[in-house]
Amino acid sequence: MTEALRRAGISALALLLARAEFASIELSIAREQAVRWLLTALAACVLSMLGLIALSAVVALALWDRYGWYTVAVLAVLYCASAVMLVVRLLKEVEASPPLLSSTFAELAKDRDVLTSVVAPTQDDGGGQQNAR
Repeated sequence: MTEALRRAGISALALLLARAEFASIELSIAREQAVRWLLTALAACVLSMLGLIALSAVVALALWDRYGWYTVAVLAVLYCASAVMLVVRLLKEVEASPPLLSSTFAELAKDRDVLTSVVAPTQDDGGGQQNAR
């Protein structure tokens, strides 16, 4: 009986270590992905900002004689509205994203279910096997 418990403990520990390694890999992948997304977004923001500055200057110069500072005000309102729309979209996407390590926790839950279903019948079968001997 104690040998079986020792083997079960060793197996459970090995399983837990395997899941911890899985979690570590999942975290490193998530970190790399987040850094890649952040750098790509930063580069896109810088290039977009440069383009918007140039385009705003062209539009403001082209319409300055007719509309004056109203051109700059309209451009500012358009930029602010676009920024608000992007922030709202980003917040919705962040709220919809799955929690970190969700795959790891799902695997651990499966392992727990398997171990609890194996432990209960093993105890019943163990008693029956001892009576048979």
